[in-house]
Amino acid sequence: LGKEILSLKNDILAPSRELMDINDYHSCFDYISKQKPDIIIHAAAFTSPPKCDKNPRLARRTNVVGTLNILEICEQFGIKMIYLSTDYVFDGDNGPYKTSDAINPINTYAITKASGELLVKTYQNSLIIRTSFCEKQFPYEKAFEDQYTSRDYVDIIAPKILNCSLSDKKGIVHIGTERKTVLDLARKRRPNVGTIKRSQVNFNVPRDTSFEETYE
Repeated sequence: LGKEILSLKNDILAPSRELMDINDYHSCFDYISKQKPDIIIHAAAFTSPPKCDKNPRLARRTNVVGTLNILEICEQFGIKMIYLSTDYVFDGDNGPYKTSDAINPINTYAITKASGELLVKTYQNSLIIRTSFCEKQFPYEKAFEDQYTSRDYVDIIAPKILNCSLSDKKGIVHIGTERKTVLDLARKRRPNVGTIKRSQVNFNVPRDTSFEETYE
């Protein structure tokens, strides 16, 4: 996502982990205090649900503590914070979802991202973007035929995220495309992808996290 956004607007600062490690408050403070940006798009996260389930400590440090580090520095300098969240903050039982619907995350990844959302909501100069995307080519051999989503490919989602981030919007928005199965999404660019059901994997996969409304 970061590379895709940079391809759209190449004057954005994109520090490496060596320059700014979100898990290290002092590293973040040193970089941000020197650069003094007007907006920070906080896109760094530990995003694999099965890996988060296996390593909850790293998930917490990255998705919760890392977010808190950025949040506190944004608040100190009056910087607008854009927090990239996920459709997985919903349990998937009652999709499509509105931004006002109650969240109920069901796996470690989703719980840590929802925790980040709640932290960011305490800062008025912020925007929470719930979204979901995959690489330009569907990266897996199989796709869920029984999971519904508003996810799309990163080259479709990234321009929406950038435009929204540069707007005066605050609060919570959903960014995605039409409701579809993950299999439908995969076959847009990988026609021969195989099928899999949610019951065939060893982590919790929500049934329908599609969005009823999106930011255009």
